[in-house]
Amino acid sequence: MKSEKDNSSIVRCEKWIMQPPGTKLLLLIVVLCTVAPACRSISEGFREEYRKDFTKTVPLQANQSLRLDHRFGNVVVHTSTVPGLQMKASIRVSARSKEDAARFGDQIVINVEQSPDSVTVRTEYPEQISDLFSNRNISYSVDYEINMPESAPLQLTNRFGSVAVSDLKAASSIENSHGPLTFRNGNGSQHLENSFGGVEVDHNVGNVSIINTNSFVKVRQVEGSLSLRNRFGTVTVSGIRDATDIKNSNGDVELVDVGGNASIHNAFGSVSVSDIRGNLTVNNNNGAVDTRNVTGTAELETSFSPITFHDIGQKLTCTANNGRISGSKVGSGAQLETSFGSIELSDVTGDVVAQNSNGKVSVQDVRGNASLKTSFGEIQATNISGNANLTNSNATVTIKNVGGKTEIRNTFGKVDASDIQKDIRIFSGNAGITLARIGGDTYAKTNFAMVDAEEIAGNLTIENSNGAVRANSAKGGVGITTSFAPVSIRGVSGPIDVLNQNGSIEVAGLTGRSNSTLCGNITLKTSFAPIRVRVPDNAGFAVTARTSSAKVSSDIPLTIAGTTSAESISGKIGNGECQMTLTNSNGNIELLRGFGKF
Repeated sequence: MKSEKDNSSIVRCEKWIMQPPGTKLLLLIVVLCTVAPACRSISEGFREEYRKDFTKTVPLQANQSLRLDHRFGNVVVHTSTVPGLQMKASIRVSARSKEDAARFGDQIVINVEQSPDSVTVRTEYPEQISDLFSNRNISYSVDYEINMPESAPLQLTNRFGSVAVSDLKAASSIENSHGPLTFRNGNGSQHLENSFGGVEVDHNVGNVSIINTNSFVKVRQVEGSLSLRNRFGTVTVSGIRDATDIKNSNGDVELVDVGGNASIHNAFGSVSVSDIRGNLTVNNNNGAVDTRNVTGTAELETSFSPITFHDIGQKLTCTANNGRISGSKVGSGAQLETSFGSIELSDVTGDVVAQNSNGKVSVQDVRGNASLKTSFGEIQATNISGNANLTNSNATVTIKNVGGKTEIRNTFGKVDASDIQKDIRIFSGNAGITLARIGGDTYAKTNFAMVDAEEIAGNLTIENSNGAVRANSAKGGVGITTSFAPVSIRGVSGPIDVLNQNGSIEVAGLTGRSNSTLCGNITLKTSFAPIRVRVPDNAGFAVTARTSSAKVSSDIPLTIAGTTSAESISGKIGNGECQMTLTNSNGNIELLRGFGKF
């Protein structure tokens, strides 16, 4: 027993709390937050408890449904093959006195109503005094344990307590709040709702729909479809036979093993998906997306987080914002778009379209065409079986081993292209271009940087200004224009046409006509810099060389035709079958014997 002094202190505290509300709302809030907890802790030693069990058996046939309307307590539902409803309600009341607890508990009524199509069970509590500060500090709950026929439908509503249902072989509609909800081993269409409590489903034969807020959802083994809505909680789902639709926010989503199409919408949480035997759609915001093993198409979207993927059976579409996209093994083409994050893709059957800004693009092993675009980030492309179209600015472009035609546009970034099987066209500016082992015609344009080309199987055309040009080993014709920089050419089988100014021109490794139907005519022109041509012994050219304010010289025997001077010469080398026209001003012209380098 507490002392008299203790009792008086409690009374005083209660009286102070129970004064008529005449103060401002802020004062009441302060009283509730500071004084009430102290009074509750003092009064705990004086509480008395009242318990009572209610049991009842009611006929319930398979064609009848059970309806339960309850609040303030837990509900456990079991089923059996035996007809009839057996229920037990455990009533518990706690109050300051035994009399108050018993008086309140005796007024709790379990109301059972029967109709041809249902049995309705309703928990009815005594009406409470509405004034918050005038009650008797009574707490109470009623817990149900129910056994019902497994084939009877169930409609259950509960608040402020847990719900557990197992082995139900009929449809159900279960609504709960402020407590966990579990459903196990069912058969039928199930609709489950909850708030401020988790939802767990473990095995159901039939469709399942779930609505929850402010807690987690876990679903396992549904032989049907799944519709799930949640907020402020994680979602974990596995083993869904048919279509799956998940909408969540402010929590992670994990989905594994779905036999049909799957759709996920989420925000402020990650999404992880694997083993989908259908099409997949993921729309996320401010959360990462990871997807693996999808037999159908995949549409993935997020922002401010990365997207990763592996083994997509059909077409892949990825859209990100401020996030990286990376993955491999796509069965029917890929379309990727992001910004401020890299794109990394490999092993794709079908065409690839990748668009980025302020981020790198890296693509390899594409069995189709590739269209890649970015800015302020490098492009790397390797092993493209089809055509390649690359666009960039302010960063380098590197492409290797392309089976089709290639076109590249870039500014302020170097271009490096090699092992291109067909034609290539490059439009660049203020950056260098390197070309190697090109199987078709080649066109390259830039300025203020060098162009270096070697092993060109077709014609080579280079337009440059204020940049050097080097061409080595071209089987077709070569046409070059530039200025204020040197031009060096070696090992060309076809015609050569070079227009330069204020830059030297050097040509070596000429092969002559060599039984070709096209004669390797040579036309070189520049100013204020020398022209040097190294001619092999078996070559035949009709030479016309002219300059001004400089001289023309030759260490090759010429059959002179017409007049000669220090600034001009005309004649034949060998049989003279091909034309060689050399024009300069303020720069020397030199004809040298030999095949090799200068």
